[in-house]
Amino acid sequence: MADIYNSGFSRNNKRRRASSGKGRRSWLVAPDIFVWLMMVVLTAATIICTVTPHVEPERMGWLSLVALGAPIIYIFDLIVALWWVVRGRWYNVAIASVAVVIGLFSVGRYYRIDPTRNPSSFVERRFVKAISYNVANGKAEGIVDYVKRVNPDIIALQEFLIDVNEEWLKLGDSYRSTISGATDFSCEIITRHRILRHGEIDSISRYTANWADLFIKRSEDTVRVINLHLQSTSLRSADTQFIEEHEYLVDTASRSRISSIATRLCDNNVKRAEQARRIKRFIDSSPYPVIVCGDFNDVPLSYTYNNIAEGLNDTFRERGVGYAHTFNGFFNLMRIDYMLVSDRVEVVTCDVDDTVHYSDHYPVICRLRMKKK
Repeated sequence: MADIYNSGFSRNNKRRRASSGKGRRSWLVAPDIFVWLMMVVLTAATIICTVTPHVEPERMGWLSLVALGAPIIYIFDLIVALWWVVRGRWYNVAIASVAVVIGLFSVGRYYRIDPTRNPSSFVERRFVKAISYNVANGKAEGIVDYVKRVNPDIIALQEFLIDVNEEWLKLGDSYRSTISGATDFSCEIITRHRILRHGEIDSISRYTANWADLFIKRSEDTVRVINLHLQSTSLRSADTQFIEEHEYLVDTASRSRISSIATRLCDNNVKRAEQARRIKRFIDSSPYPVIVCGDFNDVPLSYTYNNIAEGLNDTFRERGVGYAHTFNGFFNLMRIDYMLVSDRVEVVTCDVDDTVHYSDHYPVICRLRMKKK
């Protein structure tokens, strides 16, 4: 009798455990479906981010906007893959891993680790220090003193107002500039090196691009510095606030505002693409190694960046550290300011100083060195 009772009790326990297990698993059905749908969307978005730099915006249209969120997309790719690992769904792990692997090829455009770097070992006189900075008119109190502390040999400024030039003269007599003939909100190059010649890129206004050939006495080399401020995104501060503070969730006119923002972004993508093609032709015609500085108003996974950077080295990808964002806004995701160099120019360090707030951009500061011929 006892044996019969025990066996029945055991069977009931097994049934209850099985029923309990099915109940627990049923709670995960809805999350699994949601994550699976998210995986499909993220994989498609990751592929679009990978393709975007190679397709003209005229053809890509609004799909090029997906690349603006690439860092977030890659983070969610990883989260989805980890979800399936925890769930033990190895088939889904394999699918999610495709997006993770694709993303890894682009992560270096946003994030870099350099454990070998030792700033205390730098002897400044051995290098050419350059700074690229969108100064948002250059009127902010203390901005000139900040640049003096950085003590650069080459200063590439964007959105520089001519009527603040007297303030910038505080940099000292050792600096020369391309200020003559400039217009408001222009690109300006200020340098300790001798300026052999300077000018504008043909068919592109000084507001957008200027250049200067500099003689580097230390290495007896000539380099061409190209300073760019490409077509703006035309996003106003109200647009940024609308996105960052999720106002689209409560704004009754959110659909029209989102459409307006997307249309402006797409139209300006096309304008920057045309500028990029002209600038690329100018870079290729340079008789000297180049240092390309400036505010591209576009992300690393864009046609504009890819076109200009082809054949050049991105100083951040060579010697940057951590996650680089150069625009103060849009969730601090945007790296839109760059310094690119020819193979003849060795990149020693690259830093984005996000501790200063004289502008809505952060300065890109690099130590460079000319390689022996």
